[in-house]
Amino acid sequence: MLPRSLDSRLSSILGSKARELGCSLLVVGAAPDHVHGVVRLANTVSIADLLKALKGASAHELNADDSLKRRIVWQQGFWAESFGAEDLDTLARYVRRQRDHHDDSHPIERWLNTWPSER
Repeated sequence: MLPRSLDSRLSSILGSKARELGCSLLVVGAAPDHVHGVVRLANTVSIADLLKALKGASAHELNADDSLKRRIVWQQGFWAESFGAEDLDTLARYVRRQRDHHDDSHPIERWLNTWPSER
């Protein structure tokens, strides 16, 4: 689970790692169980390599913090899609609102509150 209190720190970690690779993290939005990001990809970096680096850096840094109830473990794989510049504003609004979109009032998300803590 990704508590809302980690959103700013997670965004900072992801942005820093993206910059190290020559990419730009334009927007990030976290939900309780996943993260959306809009990235300008450097022409020298594959999407797979970028995601591997982002997941690795964020899990490493966040798991070094003893205040988390559970370790951050990202799922294997990812979903990626390209888009045109004319869609950036709409996409950015959607990504920023992940916490609203995936709040507890949506039935599909309620399982998160009942999932066993022994994961």
